[in-house]
Amino acid sequence: MRIDLHGYHIHKGWQQFNQRVTYAYLNGHKTCEVITGQGDMMREFPVWAHNHPRVRECTRTPNNPGSFIIKLNKKG
Repeated sequence: MRIDLHGYHIHKGWQQFNQRVTYAYLNGHKTCEVITGQGDMMREFPVWAHNHPRVRECTRTPNNPGSFIIKLNKKG
């Protein structure tokens, strides 16, 4: 699943991230790619991911600094 937050203001991006990650978790996705762009949201995103109860791991993609891969907890 891909979550594209590029172009959102920070607060709206955070809301979209929370909603879309919860949706992905409830629908059995194991990973998501999250596109933040390279602005303020990119710098804040690791904190968002770390604080979300459904996210177990967050890594930046190697070829695009404005993109992250998150791994979700197992549904159970």
